[in-house]
Amino acid sequence: LLLLALLALEGASALSLGGAPSAFVGQPALGALASARNCLTKVPTSAGSGGAVARQGLRGGAATTMGLNIAQAAKTGTLAYAVLVGAGGVFAGIKSGSKPSIISGVTAAILLAIAYTKNNNPLALGTAAALTVVFSIRYVKTKKVMPAGFLGVLSALFGVLFGLAQFR
Repeated sequence: LLLLALLALEGASALSLGGAPSAFVGQPALGALASARNCLTKVPTSAGSGGAVARQGLRGGAATTMGLNIAQAAKTGTLAYAVLVGAGGVFAGIKSGSKPSIISGVTAAILLAIAYTKNNNPLALGTAAALTVVFSIRYVKTKKVMPAGFLGVLSALFGVLFGLAQFR
């Protein structure tokens, strides 16, 4: 619920990092979807540009579309990953009666929510790296694809995304 409240408070303006304005500004849920869509597509800048596609970079100059899309995808991915990890930890804890699952899931979700609100990509990267190690160790011990193997791979993929956004 905390993460959904953050999304509603942040709205579409927090998710669009200098790109073309969304048609859904003022409608947070639709703005978030539009922002996620813009991560994967090119957006024309103006009618006078002859159809050329360009975006304003984070440093004020023209940036490659790929670089800005990775930054947007990492920002949106941080929130999605936080929801998945938090909800998964609570669900697993309730299903199995494991307090450590609830505590670790909620702690990781809080760290990722902080990374999202503060736009702190290194925190998201560190959290994803730590969860990759934890779930890899669990997979080696249990040989169970679900949840340890799946969450290890998912954490590694998010770690790659956050790493690309950080070191690009």
